[in-house]
Amino acid sequence: MIDSHFHLWTEDNSTPEKRAERASQVREMAETMGVDRICLIGDLGETVEECRRNNEIVASYVEEHPDLFYGWARANPRWGDDAVAEFERAVEDDGLVGLKNHFGPGDICGSDMKVSNPQFFPLAEAAAEMGVPIIVHVGQREEPYPEEYPTESYTEDVMELATRYPDLQIIAAHIAGGGDWEYRIKNIQHQENVYLDVSGSVTDTGMLEMAVDYLGADRLVFGTDTWFLPGVGKLLGCDLTPDQKATVAYNMEDLVPDDAANKLPEAEVDRRREEIRERFERAEEPVADTVVDANAFVGQFPFRPVDADPNDVLATMDEKGVDRALVSAAESLFYRNSHAGNRELHERLDGNERLIPIATIDPTYPAWEEDLDECIDEFDMRAVKMLPAHHDYDPDAPEAKELLDACAERDVPVVVAASIEDQRQRHPRVVLNGFEGMRSKYFSDEQADAIIDLLQASPDADVVVADAWDNAARIARETTQSYPDGVHLDNAVRDGETLFVLDDLYMFFPHQGAEIVDDVGVDNLVCGPKLPFRIFEAHYVHVEQLPVDDQAKDRIRHGNLASILE
Repeated sequence: MIDSHFHLWTEDNSTPEKRAERASQVREMAETMGVDRICLIGDLGETVEECRRNNEIVASYVEEHPDLFYGWARANPRWGDDAVAEFERAVEDDGLVGLKNHFGPGDICGSDMKVSNPQFFPLAEAAAEMGVPIIVHVGQREEPYPEEYPTESYTEDVMELATRYPDLQIIAAHIAGGGDWEYRIKNIQHQENVYLDVSGSVTDTGMLEMAVDYLGADRLVFGTDTWFLPGVGKLLGCDLTPDQKATVAYNMEDLVPDDAANKLPEAEVDRRREEIRERFERAEEPVADTVVDANAFVGQFPFRPVDADPNDVLATMDEKGVDRALVSAAESLFYRNSHAGNRELHERLDGNERLIPIATIDPTYPAWEEDLDECIDEFDMRAVKMLPAHHDYDPDAPEAKELLDACAERDVPVVVAASIEDQRQRHPRVVLNGFEGMRSKYFSDEQADAIIDLLQASPDADVVVADAWDNAARIARETTQSYPDGVHLDNAVRDGETLFVLDDLYMFFPHQGAEIVDDVGVDNLVCGPKLPFRIFEAHYVHVEQLPVDDQAKDRIRHGNLASILE
């Protein structure tokens, strides 16, 4: 596979030795995941001189490790002729393969300009003249984000550029970077010189399949946007044929200029494409280990088609090798009276032993105590799900504590979750509590503070925290130890278990798994790929790559969750 979209993200690139250290780290994880080439993206810089140095750094990586790296050039269109000159120099002298354009503020991040701006056209003309592609940061965010980021390019901007320069090859970056990916796919379907890279943090089921349906596999380009583990897992697990996946995996090589010094020979590309096709075939085998999804759903979802009928979810579980799943009603995310979803869930499951029903309870809604009684006593639901963002209360609201205390009294665990969808793609009329502004799909630092307060206030409840992102270590530390008057005492402040869904934690790369193990602990982790909304392999890869033995992984796959359900 060739990763078309990988940010350098390295503090010290000053010497060959420092660069070799970073290259070794990238090579190790790339080989583990079946990636054999990485297209590096460096910083832009505030001046032409800084930009040149940054381009030369990327070129040094390519020169020193030609079997591993290609490199993208950077240039700010606001520099006019100087930008074109630096771009041409980086391609012709440094051997970089094209231009990466970003939209962010005009510093190391981006050019603060849409690609439909006439000031960008000289760079596009230079790329077309040299026969090299441009990879463009593209969003399709629902309001109010366009007002917050007015210079971010959308597919309309890409289409204007593509129709103006039909000989220019354009990669519209990270279809999975947040925003309305269905809109993006349909908007560019007939523009043959526009490709989509599949990179980004979003791992929605159906996304890559729709892209192939409309564009064909030849116009999808593999990339991760440096979300490396989920990026690879996304292509492994999507519902495409091994041949289609292998095509996507190597389409970037077709966009690399023929005169690139380290371009792969056609026969070598064919050989590698066949190797990865066989890897994709092997990946279709279900996981052999016992796996339980701690945060799954069944039911109807209003914003896109999802195979969320119980039979469909069971079929997906069979395909992926998931043995059981804690399922809540998808309708309860949006019903004003979430308990109506619990009743529908009970009717749908009809006692199925593999789909373990859990009740969605809104503690701010009247008669929630009676709803809880019905779910536990009559419907035999095994746990409770709290969705404070969807039901418009803060995680540390007094009502939330009352619910946790009630669950602790009944010895029923609670799953606290944030959101199904990335906020950048949510319907513009849906506003979730605590997700103002440019937020993704995880609990914010402020929401994590509230969860800490809640867990400390209700010490007896067993709680699974989903969507904790980079706050799990802090939540674990502050809810399992007390620090009176600045003196560290290693004494628990909670009797209940505090578990975290590993799949939602900050883990782009395998080495970050070691930090999670050290800071959170294997005994505090569970598996929760959020079937059927997300691609299983894009999340289960965190378990596979965690640097612990199989016995420890079994605790994450099912053991830790079983301990609070029994």
